[in-house]
Amino acid sequence: MNLLVFACTDAKVIRMEQIDISKSALITGLILLICGFVIMALGSDTYSFWKISVSPLIIIIAFCVIAYSVMHKRRNTDV
Repeated sequence: MNLLVFACTDAKVIRMEQIDISKSALITGLILLICGFVIMALGSDTYSFWKISVSPLIIIIAFCVIAYSVMHKRRNTDV
């Protein structure tokens, strides 16, 4: 997925960058994030192990995977 980032000053385009985002890592992170919030929302016991320990850990891992997918620079395979 390619996003174009523009920085404009006085109607002139100063710089244009192309950012590569890893789709598979981004989708994995979003699925983990949704799973973490669903685990936190399920059940009636407020102080369960899953709500206090596992769910926040999954959410933190999901945010790390999402950050990795945005910041990871792919190798140029063009020879």
